[in-house]
Amino acid sequence: MSQRLLSLTWMTLVWMALWGDISVANALGGIVVGSAILLIVPPRGLSSGLTLRPFSALRLGAYFSWQLVEASAIVAWEVITPVSRLNQAIVAVPLRTRSRVLAALVGNMVSLTPGTLTLDVLGDPPVLYVHVLHLRDGKQILASIHTLEALALRAFSTEEHQ
Repeated sequence: MSQRLLSLTWMTLVWMALWGDISVANALGGIVVGSAILLIVPPRGLSSGLTLRPFSALRLGAYFSWQLVEASAIVAWEVITPVSRLNQAIVAVPLRTRSRVLAALVGNMVSLTPGTLTLDVLGDPPVLYVHVLHLRDGKQILASIHTLEALALRAFSTEEHQ
């Protein structure tokens, strides 16, 4: 029941954000639409066994935000300058975690960063195969992704997932 209430609250907040209007009518509309969605597609419990550590999650968010800003500036500079400095490569990045959820989180965060794209995740423990537009140093890419993984492990995992 608490999972449904949490889902309904989240969907109502998203509904209000999408409409850009905080009002009673908009909140009621979000509750109606969210309730209909929950009736059609009931939430399933995902037993990932992960716990959220809020301060570590904030640190992960700050690091990821900085990576987004930095990568966006590099890609924007590449677009506006006439000379191409692309040095594309595919880099295999072995992860330390055995958690599929954390591997997916890291892979998605890598893909969201401009100039990088997770192509595949294979093996146990997982190995990310990442396409990089601006490869300066392979060790730097590995270090950056391992830092992201370490922050994600601190923010979301229990000891058994590390």
